[in-house]
Amino acid sequence: MLPPPSITTRFDVVTQEVCSTPWRWSLLAVRDTNRLLESITPEQFERDGRLPYWADLWASSPVLAGHLRGMSSLAGKDVLELGCGLGLAGIAAAQAGATVLMTDYEEDALEFARFNAASNLDAQELSRVSFRCMDWRTGKLPERFDVIIGADVVYERANFDPILSLVHNLLRPAGSFIITDPQRDIGRDFIRSAESGGFRASRTSVPVRHRGRDLTVELSELTRREGA
Repeated sequence: MLPPPSITTRFDVVTQEVCSTPWRWSLLAVRDTNRLLESITPEQFERDGRLPYWADLWASSPVLAGHLRGMSSLAGKDVLELGCGLGLAGIAAAQAGATVLMTDYEEDALEFARFNAASNLDAQELSRVSFRCMDWRTGKLPERFDVIIGADVVYERANFDPILSLVHNLLRPAGSFIITDPQRDIGRDFIRSAESGGFRASRTSVPVRHRGRDLTVELSELTRREGA
């Protein structure tokens, strides 16, 4: 399957094989993300702190994808992905049987996610996936979800309150919010903030090798405390 001209005329792309044992995916990605950094104007950065985080496949993403792919309980559930980037976690959730809404702030990310979803999913799985541009700082959706997911989305303290507010508003009462981050201090701070805001958290450490480096990714599942 060839990527559309809307991608190939604007980006130098490469296909990456991604593994989270025993599952594998093939993702179209930007070959050199540093070139995207150079294209961000000072005005764009000043306005919204825009950086092309979406274009990188962070270590947290395969960990989240592997976890979701193995969740038989996702079948028939409604899943919202925050900051879908290249689309890996949402693809895995769809393969596990969920109906998935992938969201991202960047339209370019959604373009790649659409292509990657079409490349990795069968027709039935793909029919359960949709895409929407959304800024989690201001986004409002009419839907509610059983599971909300995000890989490496808690990288700035300014995002804590907007993300938690969004999750409170969009997560069904018995739902869960599942996130991964590479054991950053700021990730731990986010979990503490979530716990102070009415969530209960369980955490699992997952050792991974990413781009020649040994890392540990934290997978956290947050659920509402009773009465919160």
